[in-house]
Amino acid sequence: MLPLLSLLAVQQAAPAPVAPYWQQRVAYEISASLDEAAGVLAGTQRLRYVNNSPDTLDRISFHLHLNAFRPGSRWADRDSVERNRRYNDLKDPDYGFNHVSEVAVDGTPVTALWPLAPDSTIVRFLLPRRLAPGDSMVVTMRWDARPSTVARRQGRRGRAFDFAHSYPKVVVYDKHGWQERPLEPAGEFYGEWGTYLVELDVPSDQVMGATGVPICGDPGWDKANRVPDRPIDYQRGFYANAPKYSTVGTRCVRQTGEPRDVAVPPGAAQRKTVVWYAEDVHHWALSMNPQYLYEGTAWNGIGVHVLYRPGDEQSWGGGVGTGRTVKALQWLDHVYGKYAWPQITMVHRIDGGGTEFPMMMHNGSASQGLIIHELGHNYTQGILANNEWREGWLDEGFSEFQGALYNEATQHRDEFLLTEPFITGLDLAGLSDPVSIPAYSYRDFATYNTSIYTRAELFYHQLRYIVGDAAMAQILRTYYDRWKLKHVDEAAFRAVAEEVSGMNLAPFFGQALHTTDLVDYKLGEVKPRRVGSGWETLVEVRRLEDGRMPVEVWVLGDQDTAMVRTEGLAPSERVVVATKSKPKQVLLDPRLRTRDWNMLNNAWRRGWLGATREPKREHYLDTWFSERTARDHRTEGWLPVAWYNDAAGITLGLRTRENYFGRFEQNSAMFAWGTGWESDDDVTDRVYQVKFQNPTWLRHPGQKQTAEFWNLEGRFGGRVAVEQTARASMRSGPVHRYGASLTWLQPDDFRFLDRGQWEDAGTVEGMLSAGVTDTRDGWALGASIAAGGGLAYNRRGLATATGRADLEPFYGRGTFELTATRRVRDKMRYGFRLFGGVATGENGIPAKQRQIYLAGADPLERFSNPFLRSTGALLVRPDVNYHMTGGGNLRAFAPSLSAEALVAANVDIERTLLLRAGKKLFQRVSLGVFADAGQPIGERPFDFAMDAGVGLRAEHRIGQTLFTTRFDVPLYVNRPAFAQDADATQEKAGFRWLFSFEPGF
Repeated sequence: MLPLLSLLAVQQAAPAPVAPYWQQRVAYEISASLDEAAGVLAGTQRLRYVNNSPDTLDRISFHLHLNAFRPGSRWADRDSVERNRRYNDLKDPDYGFNHVSEVAVDGTPVTALWPLAPDSTIVRFLLPRRLAPGDSMVVTMRWDARPSTVARRQGRRGRAFDFAHSYPKVVVYDKHGWQERPLEPAGEFYGEWGTYLVELDVPSDQVMGATGVPICGDPGWDKANRVPDRPIDYQRGFYANAPKYSTVGTRCVRQTGEPRDVAVPPGAAQRKTVVWYAEDVHHWALSMNPQYLYEGTAWNGIGVHVLYRPGDEQSWGGGVGTGRTVKALQWLDHVYGKYAWPQITMVHRIDGGGTEFPMMMHNGSASQGLIIHELGHNYTQGILANNEWREGWLDEGFSEFQGALYNEATQHRDEFLLTEPFITGLDLAGLSDPVSIPAYSYRDFATYNTSIYTRAELFYHQLRYIVGDAAMAQILRTYYDRWKLKHVDEAAFRAVAEEVSGMNLAPFFGQALHTTDLVDYKLGEVKPRRVGSGWETLVEVRRLEDGRMPVEVWVLGDQDTAMVRTEGLAPSERVVVATKSKPKQVLLDPRLRTRDWNMLNNAWRRGWLGATREPKREHYLDTWFSERTARDHRTEGWLPVAWYNDAAGITLGLRTRENYFGRFEQNSAMFAWGTGWESDDDVTDRVYQVKFQNPTWLRHPGQKQTAEFWNLEGRFGGRVAVEQTARASMRSGPVHRYGASLTWLQPDDFRFLDRGQWEDAGTVEGMLSAGVTDTRDGWALGASIAAGGGLAYNRRGLATATGRADLEPFYGRGTFELTATRRVRDKMRYGFRLFGGVATGENGIPAKQRQIYLAGADPLERFSNPFLRSTGALLVRPDVNYHMTGGGNLRAFAPSLSAEALVAANVDIERTLLLRAGKKLFQRVSLGVFADAGQPIGERPFDFAMDAGVGLRAEHRIGQTLFTTRFDVPLYVNRPAFAQDADATQEKAGFRWLFSFEPGF
């Protein structure tokens, strides 16, 4: 890789002297007994704390993590804010807790303080005497812990327990002071380095895995061993400094040290002691389940233990879990270096997903990808211990990155190209937060996850792009070697990266970690010229956004290719690229490593008609159901089209639609010819429709701009519209939409038009709209309102043109809609809708096409569909009863019925008959009942209208398109003469039918 000249050129003041690194030291001695019936682990704890800091301490604090999983905690309240009520509604005995009592410092009782009350995940104690640098103290206490029955990392179910948290864990004191952070959904762990000696009293049939090695007692592995001919290596003698124990039956007795009484519940003969010991770790975790099955192996002196449940024999057992763990150890040894601990244990926990702990993986599956990720965390978070509340990207993003390297090495898959469009899309939508901010500062949990996992992964990919593959590999190994078994932060990692690469990386770290700046480089002037026997090409690179990255400039000649890299800092840079053959193409960042959001201005190429500035388009045969998109060029789909109407008969044509990045240049054009074939009117018609949507030069977060023009089957006109979407959260909370549009539509050939829906009047109409959607307590809620007005006109005069003198030239129009739908366990779906609309002028109602329609969509809404647009079209023939949703949605009534004003309500209830998740056709089939009612107001065809019936609905997915087929049978219509299927019966109750390719609403 070429040097990053720009970064080296940045002038900085000489750095201040770096303070010597220090970390506190702790030693836990824990004795605890499990009461399975109560779900409580209780006992005593002795903590020796050594103050290695340069500061004198006047207090000490502890995490009581399990208090997060109960009502009133910060975790529970944060969940509730994001509409996820996991813990605020739990009752005893389902919620979790941690209690402490009889706390003493060097023998002096101290009183608990609760600095985050009512949250109780942090308890603080003032010291009886101040602790000077180099001094130590001993803190003793009694404690108990109960996981919640709603699992999240921790949890309990029957006799299975996942103690991701249990004991009171001392809060870290580092260069920023005491890190008294509550446990919340965003952010995981931060702990002091030390030793753990844990004596557990549990039922004798329990099978367990934990941090450390079992220096005494039976963890249950021998009984659960699925490979009995493979001896189990408990590694009891791994730690030379571990205390000595002897066994008395199923009990362990310590040979040295202070004797301590352990409360043992009744039935001691059916219980056992297991003693775990670990050094150089910052957390201790435990999982136990009497049904666990065990398999073990070893690699390079590292013990590998896998505990899984009955039923997992194929997915975890038979060497699957152990083999995949060994493969992950081999990979991580290659990436970082030698594993620092004696063993790794993987358990099938109660919760899904996965969480890392020192020497442990609590996983929901044994997939290779999950093991690579969670075992990777034993390096980046376990051995390289960052503060996950402050800088989660140093472990989550790091492990995502090394997992991407694994996929690249084993599957030749470029994860950067798969991930980058998603993150850049969030940036363009204004829904991003920077990588490195405190976990509690993210707008929501989804953004936190996206930032510290996916966006952080891209940071490491781009660092690799800047420094080069070889340097990046050396950075990882040097960082691990220098900082293993220590606390790390951004400064530590950057110092190693700069030392290995020889570059000043501060500007890149600052931008990539602390901003969400967009990147856009544009190819400016390009001047190839012959020089001797070769060619030189002058290339200008222009920077259009705040984001800065070194940019590769590729010049492709007829017979060779050359690449140089620009600095990427200045608004305009020029480079000269030499090739042996004549240049035919110049490309900026063809590997997409800069995250340039607009690649349409990054190319120059010679063509048949001279030089062009646009990348080659991708042409393909389009379908109705899927659209191709690309990151670095436009796609253009071509599709033959055909339809029928009574006036022009068979119409044949060609549609093309463009797309860039799935969000820009969503342009389309359709040209067709009404042949007159199969038409009694012998009409021929030239048809066109052109639409421009979201040009790159109008980019604005959350905004859609549209301009379209048409001449379609007796109507011509155009429309311009802007719609703005605003949301504060990626997943939860309301989504607001605001819009403005101006539509012009002029009928000019009534051979195509249904006189029951169209009058001979052109309209120019402006509308303003607003809407909001949200989800609350399982209900999908929606509300929208639109209001505006227009001018109706005709060059011959309105009365002459329409035959009625009361047609209003100026009119107002407004509608509102409220919806509520809910699905219950994929079995039931409930839907409710309220609609109101008015279209009126000072002395009368507007042209027919702008009145309020009772049965469904109005003529302008149907206008875009060639199968509904004109008389005799496929879905509006006399023998076809099709329903397009909209308006009052009284589905059984004739689609031409309209009124001056209308209030309507709709109810739809469905019962699932068939569920085929993942299938293309008939994913869900349901039986429905419906009822629609409406009251027309003002000038109207009749008063109150109502229908009700049953229907069959099926949901499908073909390509990217989700759609519904709906067959409804209105069994009751209170005004049968106005029904769409009026010929079926003149009775209010009777058999009628209709169908649709949309849900009821």
